[in-house]
Amino acid sequence: MNLLYKVVLADDHIPILDYLTSSIPWESLGLTLVAACADGEEALEACELHRPNILLTDIGMPIMDGIELLEKVRASNPQLKTIILSCHEDFHYAQKAVKLHVSEYVLKESLQIEHLIELLQTLVSQMNEERTAKQDVRKLQAVVQQNSSVIRSTFLRTLLEQPVLNAAEWAEKAASFGIHLKDGSCYLPVLALPERIADVESRFGGAHLVQFVLDNTLNESISTEGCVNLSLDERHAILLFPFPRTLKRNIHEEIRTALHQAQQAFHHYMRIDISLYIGELCDDLPSLKKQIQALLDAKLFRFYAGEKRIGPVVPMVPTDDDLFVHYSEAVQDFRTCIQSSNEEDLQAAMTKWFGLFRTKHYPVDTVRSWMVNLVMELELKYIVMQHFVSNFKAELLHQTIYAIVTLDHLQEWTHQFLLDKRAAVQALSHHTVRKEIADAKRYILLHLGERTSMEEMAGRLNLNPSHFSRLFKKETGETFVEFVTRSKMERARELLDTSDASIEQIAEQLGFEHTSYFIKLFRGFTQLSPSEYRRRM
Repeated sequence: MNLLYKVVLADDHIPILDYLTSSIPWESLGLTLVAACADGEEALEACELHRPNILLTDIGMPIMDGIELLEKVRASNPQLKTIILSCHEDFHYAQKAVKLHVSEYVLKESLQIEHLIELLQTLVSQMNEERTAKQDVRKLQAVVQQNSSVIRSTFLRTLLEQPVLNAAEWAEKAASFGIHLKDGSCYLPVLALPERIADVESRFGGAHLVQFVLDNTLNESISTEGCVNLSLDERHAILLFPFPRTLKRNIHEEIRTALHQAQQAFHHYMRIDISLYIGELCDDLPSLKKQIQALLDAKLFRFYAGEKRIGPVVPMVPTDDDLFVHYSEAVQDFRTCIQSSNEEDLQAAMTKWFGLFRTKHYPVDTVRSWMVNLVMELELKYIVMQHFVSNFKAELLHQTIYAIVTLDHLQEWTHQFLLDKRAAVQALSHHTVRKEIADAKRYILLHLGERTSMEEMAGRLNLNPSHFSRLFKKETGETFVEFVTRSKMERARELLDTSDASIEQIAEQLGFEHTSYFIKLFRGFTQLSPSEYRRRM
């Protein structure tokens, strides 16, 4: 739907004001009359309030005449279109109107409503053309900016991936992007990192748009003269601040102020939090390349430093301590948290284990792997405790945890995971399941390595096989064989995701006598062979 252009009408002669208000088909012309005013002062207030596209005004009005009104309004709204109505034929009025770029000058004595409508139609056509031209310019600017961003990204990736053999050639390339490393000039590199990038990508509709937002917002929020923005991708951008050697200015403090303002702009306008890591001064391309790479490689510091930081990277040495020594104790602590309704127990467990991470500085992937295993262990224990088959996906949990890049975020995610499990346990405590079906499910989940037929299970429960089959289908919505197969296939996916066991070993662990039959069932369950499933990661 096209937007209507706004019109303010001003005339101290009330009959004319009423006549024009009612006789002009405003909406059919693409216009909306936002104010009809009886004097110049009232019209000025209306113009300041509504910022109209067209002002249709008499000249000879009390308090403030039309010429004075037009001078004041044009000072703040230079694009305003105007039509002057006048009873005067004096030349000096026409001269003033021309100087103020009045669109039309109409004498009331010869005024015909059809003529005025034609004038308004002409102005609407002009404004439509101007609006289209502005949109075209904005689109072109966006394309140019996007292409420029791609070119700068390519330059940065090439610099990081290739050796700097021909210094003069590289210096020439750098200069084309505004990076002038000569005559003692220095640059201070800063790495910009958006927080919670998966959430940001989901909100903005993909990585490509996130990179555009990151690049554009950095350009808008960093006003430091000579600063160069090189976006590597949607997760990383490099800012190069020129660093003149002078004792008269505190350049470090000026850069920190600029970074703080950028951080606030991202949060306020885009609802994105970012961290900004400051490197060391560089006076040539090899040292600049080395510094940028060091900032990008500081994953351990990134993980433990926390979110929304501004400052230098502090060297961290990972511990040699074996985190998995504490695994069984952690499982028990978190299992207790799920079963307990005491918030203090949950807070104590979170403080204990995440405090251990922060104290020891375990390698990032070790912490992630430990957490993936722990969460899956809790899921399985929770299933057995509640006689309930969860629909959790091992692959999704693995992807979610490995996408987390800070310990703060991992702690928040784990806390919410435990709260969700606790709520589910409490909700299921009121759910009644026939004891025979609960016992059957629990037995299968605890004996996935065995081959258990429906007849054998019915015998264990002292039930007629046909009665047990009907009862299982009624209670669960699937047959006993379907449940057993699905449970084994879900366990197979977990083992493929989290262990180095061969496909033959996994098939054997799950009670399959022939590996080929296991592969056939797995392909039917996932549309991938076990080998294809493992290679997809």
